[in-house]
Amino acid sequence: MKRRIIHTIALLLFTTALLAQEVPFFTNKQLQYSFFNPGYIPELQYATIQSGGRLQWTNLEGMPKDLYFSGKYFFLGAHSQVGINVLADKIGYQRVVNPKVDYAFCVPIGDDSYLNLGVAAGMISKSYNANDIVNDEKHDNQNIAMIVEDLEHGNAADIDAGFEILLQNFEFGASAMHLLKGTDNVTMNRTFYGFMNYNLQTSEWWRLAPAYAFYYFDGDKQTNSKDVMKHQLSLYYYYVNEYDNQPTDLFYVGATYKIPDEVGFIAGFSYGLFSIYYSYDYIFANIRHGSYGTHELGIEFKIRTKGKGCFANYGRSKKKYTRYFRN
Repeated sequence: MKRRIIHTIALLLFTTALLAQEVPFFTNKQLQYSFFNPGYIPELQYATIQSGGRLQWTNLEGMPKDLYFSGKYFFLGAHSQVGINVLADKIGYQRVVNPKVDYAFCVPIGDDSYLNLGVAAGMISKSYNANDIVNDEKHDNQNIAMIVEDLEHGNAADIDAGFEILLQNFEFGASAMHLLKGTDNVTMNRTFYGFMNYNLQTSEWWRLAPAYAFYYFDGDKQTNSKDVMKHQLSLYYYYVNEYDNQPTDLFYVGATYKIPDEVGFIAGFSYGLFSIYYSYDYIFANIRHGSYGTHELGIEFKIRTKGKGCFANYGRSKKKYTRYFRN
């Protein structure tokens, strides 16, 4: 029994070390788009404030914990969006803070179709609290020295780039994160992300939206990190409110599958300019033993801007849909 406990602890520490350099693959697509893609423009007529949190593999020691915040404002006259994004991540003893500013430009390319281009620049700050390690009773002095040697501490510049294309029923985009190499004290691994969504207006009040996303983490032999490729298949079912006036998504429910070994439930609700969304993921890999699953919660506020929309349509017919709404 004692040997099994020691083996489990060693496995968790090893797994945590491997994942320490990865970025969180959020389940809810609102958090995914905003975090991964600087070309993401959620609204043309509203400033958007978003906050979210993710607790991965709850009840396991050293589990990943993520907090995320973003604020975006679109200038209609300039067809441009400016924003800020901040990720605070903690896995094991390693802490990472990643603040960035982003800029996106919206180009109308057809009838209710748009190309959004974006870049983001900021920094990555990695640190750890030595007291957390010293006060952990399961380590002796030799283990503490080994752990501290593997942890990173310092700052490095960071740049991302991405795009998205919005058609009448179809959305897709891609991005690349951590385009710079980092420093000797702060390693960075390029991460690539992409998504595709299809919006099917099944009736005046219901919309079915299958979605696909992929995540690729470029490993590094120097830090013993491996390449990681993940795929996510999701199905959202939306109820559209005020269809004949100014249609909005009142709520949605759905399911998601992260290949190869995670399934989840997703749901969201909107009231006026406020939205809240939640997801629960369950992993089938060996790490599931003792885990209560992954919980993710996000909230979003919209603030109406003074300008009026000049090129947008929400999908007032059964044949077409776009993200934006036109007065």
